[in-house]
Amino acid sequence: TYPDIALLPDIARFYGVTVDELLQVEVIDEKRLYKEYENKAEELFRNGKRSEALMLWQEAYKKMPNNVEVKEMLMSSYYDVDKIEYQNEIIELGTEIYNSDASMYYKGQAISEITNTYAANGNIEMAKKWAAKSVSVFNAKEILFTQIFDGDEMLYDVSFCTYWFFNRLFYMAVRIDNSETISPGKQYKQDAYKTLAKLYEVLYPNADMSFESLAMLVVMHRRISELEIELGNAEDVISKHLAVAAEYAIKSVNVEAHDLKYPLLYGWQVQDAPSDNKQCVRRLKKALADSKWDAYRNKEWFKNAVEKLNEAEYD
Repeated sequence: TYPDIALLPDIARFYGVTVDELLQVEVIDEKRLYKEYENKAEELFRNGKRSEALMLWQEAYKKMPNNVEVKEMLMSSYYDVDKIEYQNEIIELGTEIYNSDASMYYKGQAISEITNTYAANGNIEMAKKWAAKSVSVFNAKEILFTQIFDGDEMLYDVSFCTYWFFNRLFYMAVRIDNSETISPGKQYKQDAYKTLAKLYEVLYPNADMSFESLAMLVVMHRRISELEIELGNAEDVISKHLAVAAEYAIKSVNVEAHDLKYPLLYGWQVQDAPSDNKQCVRRLKKALADSKWDAYRNKEWFKNAVEKLNEAEYD
């Protein structure tokens, strides 16, 4: 029969089982299950398979609909795949996270992605409204940690801030590059990339950095070359930065896990390159197929760069 629900605990105790077992409810170890999804999704994401990672988090959400970590990762996956197409999903999930009792980390992620989604869709007023909910960068938790802790723990927190500050600077430079309304024009765009590339190269001696950071440097040096084609057409500048872009793309293939010991990056962990470790090589080759490079295809320096990229891809 179907007993009174109030009797279920007594019946379960009588048979020496839990209520869930009595009702044949599958008990999910959410921490373990989340970690499994996280590891699979990270590998997909690092290999450029963002749509597949989104499908994985959609599956996880069906199994763990109340897990804030799953919600945050699903929101971020929608954002990474297409913040225009999935604007409603991002805003809905983000608002739910923001209004919950989740930690400030998850609320911060929600604010960030809702803000950028509104901005990408042209709703600047709502973007400003959500941005205003965030805290100043100077009062961020990670900044405060560098002022609280000491010893190697403090050095790690400094490294964390350094890595992510430079990561954000790259995306700021890309946004400057993509803007058609900045008053300084293309020369400023090129100078922004040149300055940031120098900073990266000082921070990471011998380009000893993560796969993702090398990918950023490939973009920076490629864009310096491409902007020079549009600006002054100085062949020495174009060839120099293309050669550096190719060098970093090839170097990214063989990144191995290790800890950094450099100033401002002490203890920062570099991961192995993803299983698809030739992404940077392929992307650079694809960019060089653009018609803007047609005038240089017969130049020795251009053929040399392409030859090295081909060797790296098919090695």
